[in-house]
Amino acid sequence: MAAIPQVGWQHLLHYFRHWNEAYQWPLLFIGGWATLYIRRWRRRRDEEDAQGWPSTEGRILSGKVAGIAHTSRFLATLQYSYYFEDKYHYGKYTHEFSKKVEAEEFVRQMKDKRLQIRYKPSNPDKSVLEQRVIEQYILLTPRFG
Repeated sequence: MAAIPQVGWQHLLHYFRHWNEAYQWPLLFIGGWATLYIRRWRRRRDEEDAQGWPSTEGRILSGKVAGIAHTSRFLATLQYSYYFEDKYHYGKYTHEFSKKVEAEEFVRQMKDKRLQIRYKPSNPDKSVLEQRVIEQYILLTPRFG
């Protein structure tokens, strides 16, 4: 009967290191796109849940642009506030862009604008700034140059 060869853990570690090098970038790429898909799905779900919520006027306080890891896309994040039950509440809205210039222009256009914010009556800290509200505002804003 033939003996089974013994493989030391050092050899397994060596083989794993090569496997990791071969599959690291494709896995990171897939992970980045999966993150984008999940983010889009959650935003759609939140907007659908908020359809029955009341709305109030809110104001865009600030915005920032950041690159999305392992992709060539950029994320514009707007911070907004709204007043309900004698105090201010805060939320954020994110939107993806393929170009950094477009994301920065979006943030610049939206700064200090007043928009309708939907909030959950039982938990006013939970709010949604809907995509369609943003799109309507951008369509009505004249473009310069």
